[in-house]
Amino acid sequence: MGPDVLVADIGGTNTRLSLAGPGGWLHGTSRFANDEHAGFDVVLERFLSAHPGPVAACCVAVAGPITPERARLTNRDWTIERAAVAERLGGVPVRLVNDLAALGHALPGLSGDQIEELRPGAPGPRNGQALVAGLGTGFNVCLAKVTTAGQVVVEAELGHSSLPVSVHRGLAEALGKGAEAFPTVEHLFSGRGLSELHRALTGAADRPAHEIVASAPATVKLAAHLTGLLARQLVFQYMPLDGIRFAGSVGRGILGPIGRAAFLRAVETEDGAFSHIVDRVPLGLITDDAAALTGLARLALTLAQG
Repeated sequence: MGPDVLVADIGGTNTRLSLAGPGGWLHGTSRFANDEHAGFDVVLERFLSAHPGPVAACCVAVAGPITPERARLTNRDWTIERAAVAERLGGVPVRLVNDLAALGHALPGLSGDQIEELRPGAPGPRNGQALVAGLGTGFNVCLAKVTTAGQVVVEAELGHSSLPVSVHRGLAEALGKGAEAFPTVEHLFSGRGLSELHRALTGAADRPAHEIVASAPATVKLAAHLTGLLARQLVFQYMPLDGIRFAGSVGRGILGPIGRAAFLRAVETEDGAFSHIVDRVPLGLITDDAAALTGLARLALTLAQG
């Protein structure tokens, strides 16, 4: 049995690190608040001081733009250099991936207690395509496609695309001209977006997303309705007949008990000849906030094998 592999998931708010053995089982998982650290190198040093043993490979997921050699966190001035991480770990193979891609790689290994079913979807043929949609500090999606050669994961940066017309229309019905303050998907479907939506709807001062989820049901229901309209567009954009899995703290808050009925009503609204396609797509909620580490472990173990 060789050394473990090291995996790290750098989100907009927290960074999670863990070790994984040959079977992919995670151990030593730790979470660090990004606000309390100057950069990923500091977080890495803290983790390694508690887990000083050698590792065979490392895979790092980052919530932001990725190149093979460098990743930059979208919402703070953190840059992760592949070569620097490899050097710190003694020259082992290191791979950088997008954080939603890590969730895409995790899909095959997620168990029933990590995914909550929102609806099963109508009977019909599947196509091996599933989509992960992450609503957290930011927004993004990842398409996972099962092929004869294995699973392929397709990265995207959908959060920076323009808000779909149907979603903008629903927003305008609630806010009027205030809808113009939400030009992109991420401006609305994110922690900051939920705070801005609440302020625009109520005139109240800014509040963090978790407080809104806990005490502002009207805002949550509106956000869930708009998320349902977005989900319909995601179906036509990606044809994920194997399902859409929502993830992230904001996603879990919006699609919890308060907003779920409004979300499903919006998804299931009959508005065209192709609604039967939407009806066939299973919908679920990834409830494990550390699920991406499972996908990273799969990647890192493959990397360690050369």
